Amino acid sequence: DVEHKSQSVVCSLFNKIVAMLIRMKLGRNQQDIEYSDGVVRALESSLDHNSLCSLAEYLPDIQDLIEGVIIKRSSFVEANLSHWKLVFLLTEFTTALLRSNRPIMLIMDDLQWADSLTLNLVLRDLLGALGERINSHNFLLAGLYRDDWVLSEHPLYSQLERIRESRNVNVTEILLSTFSKTDLSEMVAAELRLPTRVVSDLSDFVHKKTSGNILFAVELLNSMVRDSIIYFNLKSRRYDWHWDIALSVKTGENVAGFIVTTLSSLPQETLQVLRILSCFGFHVELSVLDLLESSSVASNCGFRAPLLHLVDIGVIEMAGGLITFSHDLIQKCIYDGIELAARHNLHYDIGTFLGFKASPALAAPHVEAVQIDMSQVYISDSKQSAESNVSTKSLLSIAVDHINHAGPEFITQQQQRVTFAAWNFLVGKELSSRSRFGCALHYYEEGIRFLGIGKWINDIITDGRQLCLGLYEGAAAACCAIGKDAMTAYYANFIFQNVSPENSLPAWISLFSSLESSGKHMEIVEKGIKLICHFNINISRDPPNPAAIMESMAAAVASASHFKIDQIVEMYQNRSERKMQNIFKIYNAISVAAYSLSSPYLPLLTFDFVRYSLKNKFCTTETAVGKHFVRLLRF
Repeated sequence: DVEHKSQSVVCSLFNKIVAMLIRMKLGRNQQDIEYSDGVVRALESSLDHNSLCSLAEYLPDIQDLIEGVIIKRSSFVEANLSHWKLVFLLTEFTTALLRSNRPIMLIMDDLQWADSLTLNLVLRDLLGALGERINSHNFLLAGLYRDDWVLSEHPLYSQLERIRESRNVNVTEILLSTFSKTDLSEMVAAELRLPTRVVSDLSDFVHKKTSGNILFAVELLNSMVRDSIIYFNLKSRRYDWHWDIALSVKTGENVAGFIVTTLSSLPQETLQVLRILSCFGFHVELSVLDLLESSSVASNCGFRAPLLHLVDIGVIEMAGGLITFSHDLIQKCIYDGIELAARHNLHYDIGTFLGFKASPALAAPHVEAVQIDMSQVYISDSKQSAESNVSTKSLLSIAVDHINHAGPEFITQQQQRVTFAAWNFLVGKELSSRSRFGCALHYYEEGIRFLGIGKWINDIITDGRQLCLGLYEGAAAACCAIGKDAMTAYYANFIFQNVSPENSLPAWISLFSSLESSGKHMEIVEKGIKLICHFNINISRDPPNPAAIMESMAAAVASASHFKIDQIVEMYQNRSERKMQNIFKIYNAISVAAYSLSSPYLPLLTFDFVRYSLKNKFCTTETAVGKHFVRLLRF
């Protein structure tokens, strides 16, 4: 549950504040003790005992701060109300912290990685509630992010726009720029142990060549030391430099270009190794290159000797089994310098070799690869030592990345395209299982690209499920998880156009979840009632009257009366097929939406759910509508 995980991140942050208050309470500083006691009194005055126990559900350490507070798990599912309950409780907690006029600073780093739900909880709901309540300036939220990563489509972008327009929140933005000439001059003077007036010409030269970028400046200075342009003068007993040679140094648009210009004199075998390294990105594991030793891309001299030479001249670094470019722009310049056709060939050869190396079964034609369990895929080369092996999941992911860089345009055979689409499906499925939905979506979409966007291949079946269905289903679920509601609807609707309702239940679940997060409860109820009619559950689309509800309740009670207690217990223990579980999730989504609307359909849905459950001899208390089932059986 993505919303639950987003709440956990925020609650963990506030729970650390509670732990700090406990340390203050148990410490020796009288001011800290008084502050902690003041917060406790403020919480007790603003929240009753039940609310404090509810707060303990989210901040468990509150039990050690306030006597008599215990965690009471909710006995029913509150649906979307739990979000606003958390916002209210955290707002009251923060207000209590600020009543003692002690400043509070909350720091959140790397906001560019935060998902939309976390950003909504902190920046929209919590910060908005605090802004309306607090008239002082004792609360400071410091958010750090990389502005070049936050584009218009990023969820943080819209949140920042909203905060800037807010009247309740004072916003100060601090942009970290490149080094000025003065800053760079002070850095060079400090490193060379010379006055700034002596190094001013040198620092101005470096600033002009690097545009003040500190990474480029350091790389250029290191290269000048390495080439003895900057040297230690024994006669004058200080650092000095050959100014005429420095002025004649030919550089590209940046320092990386300068470094690349020095590589032209390297042997062709070493340059080919550099090109292969650049295809992997900024870094690659040495064990992956060991596997490539027997491939067609490796030169006769192998990789080891050229790698050691590249380390000696400072182009790459090797540490802990990882090979890294000394600067990312070196990798970019080398990669961009490869002709397009040669680049595609390199990616294709590396990807296919590593993919088949992960397991011979991945070489199977068509989508039989989709049947492979990731835990059964292995590195089959017995000549490799255990310490040089790469985990299969990593190896297959690396292979798929290379295939995707080659692209479906480069691969003309349909059979190969289907196989590579299946590889993308495997990697996307693995990432989804680890809740890395943004990355998983990328691989699902790449798999769709290999099959052809907007195309449905009906003759490719794996375990009764089409590969197309698996890719579109995964893409819809991943979009739903990261808050891309429009794309969730796109992928789900494409499934509905090509697959029967019985085989498209996961897509319906994703669509309903997306609609629920957008507050479109009426659409869920309308679509849901129409959907469940396909499962012999006929509910009139006209608003039910009291007589119809009572009639449905009587029928549900009559159905339940035919079962003994042990039979009903067995239903709860039964774990039915996935289709039945998905139907229950559909029921749950419709019921939660009906509950949010106070819809008259809710009791009718509940009673029909009971009869459907008894008929199929399966039920679960894990869904909201399952609670009603328990209550009805008790009645």
